[in-house]
Amino acid sequence: MERLKKILRKTNSNFEVHKQIGDSETSETFIGNFKNKKSIFKLPKNQNHELIINEYLKNNIIEQIIKKNITTKFMHIDKTTGLVIYKYFEMTSSERKLINITKLGKQLQKLHQIKNNGKIKTFEDQINLYLRTINIESHSKFYLESVELLNELKTCKHENVVSHNDLNLFNIMFNKQDIFFIDFEYLSINSRYCDLSKLISSLKMNETEIIKLLNSYGIKNLNNDIYTKLKKWTLMNTYTEFLWADYINQAKSNYFNNEYLNNLKKKIKQQKQQLELI
Repeated sequence: MERLKKILRKTNSNFEVHKQIGDSETSETFIGNFKNKKSIFKLPKNQNHELIINEYLKNNIIEQIIKKNITTKFMHIDKTTGLVIYKYFEMTSSERKLINITKLGKQLQKLHQIKNNGKIKTFEDQINLYLRTINIESHSKFYLESVELLNELKTCKHENVVSHNDLNLFNIMFNKQDIFFIDFEYLSINSRYCDLSKLISSLKMNETEIIKLLNSYGIKNLNNDIYTKLKKWTLMNTYTEFLWADYINQAKSNYFNNEYLNNLKKKIKQQKQQLELI
């Protein structure tokens, strides 16, 4: 908290930091007031590893995200420290149940329409970093499978977009009027099916909801090829989480326990079986 306050003092603005509400492997999140407005403060940690994060703060991407009204209102951005302050967003439902799937699809479409300036890192860059750094011998089967699947998926370069890559339930904010995405730390150039499959899995969508999401996103002519891609990217997302967790464990001395990794292995096995049934 003291590091955050030190950075905030340099803004010469009124602020209060009330409490810390989040502490992840890459950042800390606080709640308080900034310029007399209830605000959320997100501050990246000083890292001693090479994770490719916060690309969205570079190359005019954050400006495009704000302009397209994809995220909550930003109060302050410090590209040097990575500090982002956004206006507090009041959630309608404490149960975090999303109703407006049509608007969700349109918001994702707006994100994916952001122009790629050719300078943003790719999803493959991130995966290669994991594989270059981790102890491959410890889980060789899973690493080899992930590389094989990625090589298959990356052939569809025409589907690449500016992708959030981490659209889990906690990175979607909504009320009766608005839906916003937050925490673009892992943004990169990636397949549009990465974000779509992540939303479907995170929100546990049924078939009707999946169709509504895809149609509102702009995919009208649904076929087996599209559903197969979604399932393959669901599997790739799980492989990615596994690689990332192992990478973090090596950087932070077993940050995740064996139960967490074993559950991911079980999930991978189940998803592979589902693909075989198609």
